[in-house]
Amino acid sequence: MSSADPSRTRAANPVGRPRDPRLDAAIMAATVFLLEARGYNGLSLAAVAERAGTTTAAIYRRFGSKSELVARAVFRTDGDDVVAESADLAADLETMIRWSVEKLSRPAALAAIAGLLGAPKSSRVERAADAAGASMLVIERLERAKALGEIRAEVDTRVLAAMIDGPVLHAVLGGMADPIDDEWIHGLVSVVLHGAAPHSDARSSQPRKVNSR
Repeated sequence: MSSADPSRTRAANPVGRPRDPRLDAAIMAATVFLLEARGYNGLSLAAVAERAGTTTAAIYRRFGSKSELVARAVFRTDGDDVVAESADLAADLETMIRWSVEKLSRPAALAAIAGLLGAPKSSRVERAADAAGASMLVIERLERAKALGEIRAEVDTRVLAAMIDGPVLHAVLGGMADPIDDEWIHGLVSVVLHGAAPHSDARSSQPRKVNSR
């Protein structure tokens, strides 16, 4: 009889079958579908597994919790559609905002946000860390633009990133009467990069008002 501990043998040799990207996609699609159909509280990992044609154990090998699965399936904060980078900073910001709008405007996203806000504090902290990771990618993109002289050196890129995220969340969660279109996105980027004050040449051409007694 061998004295070797099987669990130690498995730990020492953590080589297994590679993850199947088709199953990953099926789990994500099932999560989005069930969120839209049942909402966050009505979604269970067992239901996701059944619809995806897999097991809850397979889901837990990929995601540590229901909240992590939902956040990754809906928001994809670590995908290649988080940061755009070309020679045109304004165009990149418009692209990034458009990606955010597309993610947040879906019924599954609204259900996910409502559910995650009501999740236990530990889950909210973990999901906030995911969102912070995505924001950091945007901040790093803005820092590279600053290094190229496209943004003033004294500008806090963390504030700029928040100015991008905040209006989108407000518009989506507040249920804007008018849809978020390219004109709205262009206007947001213009304010973020150039501010809301009149242009300097317009200010200098206008006479200053003098208070009279």
